[in-house]
Order: sequence, then structure tokens, then C-alpha cells
Amino acid sequence: MDKEYLNAEEASELLQINEKKLYKLAQNGDVPATKVTGKWLFPSHELMRFFNISSLNNLKNRYKMTPSAGKLMLMAGSDDPLLQLMLGWFNMKHPNIMTFYTNVGSKRGLDLLTQGLAHISLSHIYDPLKDTYNIEAVKEKTEYSYNFVIVNMFKRDIGFISKNKKINVFRDVADNNLKFVNRPLNAGTRVLTDYLIKEEDLSSDNINGYDTEVNSHLEVAEYIASGKADAGIGNAFYVDQFGLTFNRIKTESFDMILNKDFYFSEEYQCFLEFLNDETTKSSIDNFKGYSSEYTGKIMG
Repeated sequence: MDKEYLNAEEASELLQINEKKLYKLAQNGDVPATKVTGKWLFPSHELMRFFNISSLNNLKNRYKMTPSAGKLMLMAGSDDPLLQLMLGWFNMKHPNIMTFYTNVGSKRGLDLLTQGLAHISLSHIYDPLKDTYNIEAVKEKTEYSYNFVIVNMFKRDIGFISKNKKINVFRDVADNNLKFVNRPLNAGTRVLTDYLIKEEDLSSDNINGYDTEVNSHLEVAEYIASGKADAGIGNAFYVDQFGLTFNRIKTESFDMILNKDFYFSEEYQCFLEFLNDETTKSSIDNFKGYSSEYTGKIMG
């Protein structure tokens, strides 16, 4: 919304309730509002967030009314092939908790979380100034960062992937005119890609194929294996399967970001117990480039 503050008429129209009900909610502190010179004003951004959270809670309560459905957990954010396996393992162990996941990229997942449209954001947004993951992104996204907790899912290696020639830096890609396959703007891998290119005093114009985008690590591997691209950045999950070369850039923190209230929910505590199970951790460690050293631990 363009206006920073809404009057009572505008706010009641947004929430689709009458003004009398709105005033009562404001007086009880149940909606974000402030009184200025005797008139109630409603901050539009926070009111929209309140509306979305209310919608999410209504969805959750409505879902619980169906006896066969059980409980609900909505995840949105980054792509990871091991994550998808883990959600399958969790579903087998807790079939009463319906866990839905959508791959929309780290940045978009954080948007959906702060808008109240997801319970958990899955993210690996790198901050080069502090050499940390996700903490600064949450602070940048919302002034209420203290309402959120960051919990590690796993650590994973991220690196250059190629078919034959080992790639060490983006200068190798540029100087040899190799065709690169990129990730979308909302992806955490894209954040790292753009940082590395800038660090080498290069620009996107120097990278052949920079504008070619795919949505997953699997597609990166497929593009390179099929010859559609010569290089990309991804994790090591599919490297051996496709017979590709992997050169590690760094180990990143693949984290869950969630509201503190949801952290203590029955659904999430079941998921946290699943993560902390030694069988789960051992399974994570069995995959190339993954580590459970910090799995289940609060990162910030």
C-alpha cells in the first residue's frame, strides 16, 4: 500500500469488518494502531501483516477441523534436494502433520514468512560484510527481527560445477567464454553468484549465459551434463550422479527462519525432535557435501 497510515474507514475496508468492530480491536490492542489527536490511525504495512497472519491462522484452524487431515506446517524458500528427502522421512514418521513446501527462493521465502503466509522460511542468504548467513537478511527485512529465530537445518558445500575443466573463479568462466547457467534473483545462490562476480571486478556482461536461469540444483546439473551450459554454481548432491566436477567455494548454512511463537508449536517441536534424532543426523552426513554438526541448533 502507498499510504503509511490508514484511517478507520480505510482500515475497516481492508480488513472487511465494520468500524465499530475495528475500534474495539484497536482499544484491546488486537490490531496494530495508534491514537493521534484523538483519532485512530492504522499503519498499513503492519495491518497487512496482521491480515495475512490472521488468514494463515484461519487456514490452520480450518484444516484442523477435518479429522483426517491432522496438523499443518507450511514451508517456503530455497531449493535443496536433501531437504525434499528429509521432508519425506518426516512425513513417514509423523503422517498426522501435513508439511507443505514450495521452492520460491530464499528471498521470496523470507517475504512470505514476514507477510504471515508461511510458518517457516528456508534460507541461505549470505552477508559478505559479516560473513554470516540469514541473520542480516532478517534484520533488513523487518524491524521486528527479534520476533524470529534462525535454526540450522544443515551445513552444505556450495561450489562451481562443470563437466570437464575444473573452475576455480569466475575469471575462468569469463576468460574462456564458458556458458554459465544461473539461478533466479530470489535464490540465495544468486546472491552469492553476484557477490563473487563483483569481488573479481567483473560484471554480468562478462559472463556468457548470466541471464539463463533455472529453478533448482537438479536443473543446474542437467544443463551442464547435457551440454546446454559449461558451468554453474550449486551443491554437490547431483555431481557424482551426472559425472560432473565440483570445486567447493564455501560451506553455507541452510537454515529455517520462523516466528518465535511457532517455534514452540507442537508441529515444529515434532520436526525439531526429528532433526535432532541421531538417525536423521547420520543420514544427513552420508550425503556428499552435507554436515549435521549444527542441525537443530539456534543460529541467531
